[in-house]
Amino acid sequence: MRHLATRRPVGNLFNLHNEMGKIFGDLFASQESETNGEPTSWMPTVDISEMENGFEIRAELPGVTESDVNVSVTDNLLTIKGEKRQEKETDNKNYHRVERRYGSFQRSFTLPRNVETADIKAGYKDGVLTLTIPKVEAAKPTEIPITANA
Repeated sequence: MRHLATRRPVGNLFNLHNEMGKIFGDLFASQESETNGEPTSWMPTVDISEMENGFEIRAELPGVTESDVNVSVTDNLLTIKGEKRQEKETDNKNYHRVERRYGSFQRSFTLPRNVETADIKAGYKDGVLTLTIPKVEAAKPTEIPITANA
């Protein structure tokens, strides 16, 4: 009889994602999948897109209220964290399957150097957090006048 090893496929997938980000220099490589040193219960999925004037991150947070989400930036590391609270049941139910995840979550991304972190905008609608991250205006060359020495 063959014994199956206990696996953490989701954790392994995130580790693979982080390693691939390091290999290919991913500007938005995910940095963490832990909260306070403990593995998170679940991790929101994100889409990251680039436009001419900036980047957009859209994170799916179904069942999470706006007040249970926190977004911060420290040293070009953008962190989205919060908690999805389990609904309180008033009647006795005999569950046959529970697939929805609850608990704390955290995602962190290293931002590229060409963004203006002070001007990040955050919006929340229908369980989707949208972060708009503007790019820094490209530095224009400065003309330096040359004067004749007398």
